[in-house]
Amino acid sequence: MKKPTIIFADFERMDMRVGEVKDASLVKGSKNLIKFHVDLGEDYGVVEILSGIAKWYTPEDFVGKKYVVLANLEPKQMMGMSYNGMLLAADSDEKPIFLVVDSNLNVNGLLKCPIFGHLNCPSFLTNKTRLIRK
Repeated sequence: MKKPTIIFADFERMDMRVGEVKDASLVKGSKNLIKFHVDLGEDYGVVEILSGIAKWYTPEDFVGKKYVVLANLEPKQMMGMSYNGMLLAADSDEKPIFLVVDSNLNVNGLLKCPIFGHLNCPSFLTNKTRLIRK
C-alpha cells in the first residue's frame, strides 16, 4: 500500500546508521520477540532493539553481523522493555529480509545519498547495501 508523500525535511531527520549486533536473545515470556544489543558507534553507543521476528529467525542468525539501523527512532516500550531504534528489513511474502551491510563498513557509518552527498538516504539507494536471505 502506498503511503502519503513526506516533505524532504522529514526525510532529512532520519538517522540511518551501520550497526553491529553484539548479542541477541529471545525475550522471556514472548514467543515472537528477539532482543538485540546493537553497537551504533560513538554517537549512540550500544542500544537495545526489540523485533517480533522469532517466528522466522533465531537470535544466533544476527550476532556479529552489520545491519542498516534507524538510530533516532523515538523510544518505545514493549513487554516492559524500552527499545531504541529499528533494524531495517524488506518485506517479502515469506518473511522480513534484513538489510545486511558489508562487514568492512565501520559501525556508526552514516548512510548517505550518493546524489545528495550530505544527506541521509534510504539504504536501498546506497551501493554498499544488499538484501540477504537466510
